[in-house]
Amino acid sequence: MEEIAFNVGVVIGSLLAGVIFGLIPLILGLRKKKKTLAIGGFVACIVGSLILGLFLSIPICIVFVILILGLKGKS
Repeated sequence: MEEIAFNVGVVIGSLLAGVIFGLIPLILGLRKKKKTLAIGGFVACIVGSLILGLFLSIPICIVFVILILGLKGKS
């Protein structure tokens, strides 16, 4: 029973970390009128966090922030 509770805690913690880091590109992208990159960054951070935790979620967040700030025009 303890193992199940631990695994549920790991999944919930990963989801929360992914959502927190995903909010950065989501909010930034929506403010910059780049909805596709905003939603893509949000989802990618959540999935990356489930796969490899913060080791993948943080770099994904950084890449999407760079893309959102660096690309010109609407996306």
